[in-house]
Amino acid sequence: MKRFVPICFFLLYGASVFGQTSDKKGIQFFEGSWQQLLTQAAKTNKMIFIDVYTDWCGPCKYMDKFVFTEQAVGNKYNVTFINYKIDAEKGEGKNLAAKYNVRAYPTYLFLNSNGDLVHKVVGEREKKTFINIADEALKAGGDKFNLAHLEKTYHEGNRDPLFLRNYLDRLSAMNMDNTAVLDAYFKTIPKGQLGEDATLLYLANQLSGKQSASLDHLIRYYDKLSIASKEKTTNRLFEKVVRNAAGLALTEKRLTAYPDLMAFGKQLYGLTENQKAVMNRYDLMYYGLTRNYQGVKNAGYKMAAQPFAISADSLRAEDKRRFDKVMQPFISGEKDSTKTPGFEEEKKYLVNQYTMEIAEQLYTAAKAFADLPATEHQALADALKWAKRCRELKPDAKVFIDLVKTLEALAP
Repeated sequence: MKRFVPICFFLLYGASVFGQTSDKKGIQFFEGSWQQLLTQAAKTNKMIFIDVYTDWCGPCKYMDKFVFTEQAVGNKYNVTFINYKIDAEKGEGKNLAAKYNVRAYPTYLFLNSNGDLVHKVVGEREKKTFINIADEALKAGGDKFNLAHLEKTYHEGNRDPLFLRNYLDRLSAMNMDNTAVLDAYFKTIPKGQLGEDATLLYLANQLSGKQSASLDHLIRYYDKLSIASKEKTTNRLFEKVVRNAAGLALTEKRLTAYPDLMAFGKQLYGLTENQKAVMNRYDLMYYGLTRNYQGVKNAGYKMAAQPFAISADSLRAEDKRRFDKVMQPFISGEKDSTKTPGFEEEKKYLVNQYTMEIAEQLYTAAKAFADLPATEHQALADALKWAKRCRELKPDAKVFIDLVKTLEALAP
């Protein structure tokens, strides 16, 4: 089933001060502000464990109910760390999630007593593995070349290329923003090596997706990469340049940055059909924002053509295939539905998952066409057909009903 991921921060003070008692099972989380947490960590010289979660994250709820409550887990974490929870989408959690580049939930952060990141792990874990993570974090905290140490050395001015590469590797391993460090390394590359395959491949594998000198250089010299190197980097560059950089440019309405990023994305070697579909969806958004009506039509027709042609029988067959595949582990006993938060609600969604994916694509294209000028008679008529198909697939969905009404008023 689709699994979610949350982010949370709570602080755990001493039992005598904050009511924490030794007979409580599981992890005891510090209840205070971020600044109070740092003060307590500095005072006790203890590492900090942070559970970063969201309200909608299924795996986060699983960890809360079945792992954090275990006595053995509590024994390990309560003695070893000051434990904290933070919701990545609320209050100070938003800034902290951004600071530590948290993109999936749950994410577990381990900081030294100064509040510097030394270890980072993503995803649901069972009890034994989660206890082992604590040992990994302790080892990382004691490593004199851990991320916190490298960050300190970098800010002290070390720009040795070998040091920068080591720092970049550590940042990448923890999925942290490395833009400034990568550009610092880029400045150390001899001119004669800037166009070499090995140099371009390394830059491609380190890019974070943010605008940078390194990204600009790779865009200019991408054609110099060997086919083998292009194959190795396509998926990463798609995620970093298209999803991250181009997607963020759309979200932030930095529309002048979007065309060059997307043009580069479309040059990537060996793109899958799904990746092409993502780029077409972004183009639809971009053309709508810039009122490029021909662009909207091109992208909209491309999005809707295949979904609109799928028969109702084919939709039902694919719905059943997907549903049976997801449910098989629960039927066989391999997985326990009682330990899957929101199982019954999610089960209802999965019954017609594919049908709703198709309806969403048709709706997105039709909705974009609803903003076309009234003179676009054929496009508006086609959009009305797509919207009516959505309504047929999900008759009780208000957004589909409303869109049909809107387009009926516009279509000739």
